[in-house]
Amino acid sequence: MPATISLMATKYTYAFKSEVGTFWIRQERDKSWSLSIGEEIIEEIRYFSSAFEAADSVFMQTIGWDEWDTRMQHDAPATLSGWRRKLVR
Repeated sequence: MPATISLMATKYTYAFKSEVGTFWIRQERDKSWSLSIGEEIIEEIRYFSSAFEAADSVFMQTIGWDEWDTRMQHDAPATLSGWRRKLVR
């Protein structure tokens, strides 16, 4: 029996729980990546061309959200591989 090939692209959501809330990186319909923060009420921060770029911006504290960017210390992973990845169906 031939293998079935899925025509749908695999999509992931990435999460990182920080002291100020949970950051989310999600792929949008236009193929950009949104960076959001919040558990129930999500404040959208900005869009990126890749999930890697979004994670790097969180680590480098250049997301454009003062509550994060001006913190003296943070525990954000240095790369996207340190974020929790969830398959989106």
